[in-house]
Amino acid sequence: MSEIDELKIKLAMACRLLCRAELVDYSGHISVRIPGTNHFLINPHPISRAEVKPEDILTFDLEGKRLEGKWNLPSELPMHTRTYRAREDVQCVAHLHNRMVVILSMADRPLIPASNPGASFGPGPIPVYQDPALIHTNEQGDAVARTLGSGDAAILRGHGSIVVGSSIERTFAACIDLEESATRLCYASLLGPVRFYTEDEVQRVAKGRGRLPVIQKIWDHSIAKAKVAGLLDGF
Repeated sequence: MSEIDELKIKLAMACRLLCRAELVDYSGHISVRIPGTNHFLINPHPISRAEVKPEDILTFDLEGKRLEGKWNLPSELPMHTRTYRAREDVQCVAHLHNRMVVILSMADRPLIPASNPGASFGPGPIPVYQDPALIHTNEQGDAVARTLGSGDAAILRGHGSIVVGSSIERTFAACIDLEESATRLCYASLLGPVRFYTEDEVQRVAKGRGRLPVIQKIWDHSIAKAKVAGLLDGF
């Protein structure tokens, strides 16, 4: 099996796992760079995120041109192409419609780490792209990339988020952590003032949480749950 075939399998699995975690719904997408190239893989526009197969995965380039595959590309592709242009270190990009992250943005509440999952994103707050419109142009994609900066996540106000990483597994784990951080913060805020992490606490927690064995554990656990539920039959 070729490296590209393996990436297609892993990307299709990641898409299904994000759907199971309710981080994407009928929309949302995840892409990955083909190593050593400026070509990328992504899930298609019309196929349910709950049933994406490796053979559905599309190949595209930095100009947003489809190079391989029969389906249409996602309409918000500029979020991916312009982020890859701006960040050579990024190997994977996910666009989520995560509920609790969006709720915080609707209330204009900053997402600052107050629990271990949030430490993965630094002392915060996570930057917010203020325009809720869909990202259909290169200019919008550039604006999202600028909001993201050198970080691993940015919130799209009233819309969702963008999460990036150095691999599919690491990006998937960050997607899980981002929503969990927002969920815990929302619930804690109902009880009274929140005790946020200090910069030292953020650094120490993030160092342990970013270790490869931890990332792999999150990935393997999510796959195991999905298999038990029959959501990865055929993989």
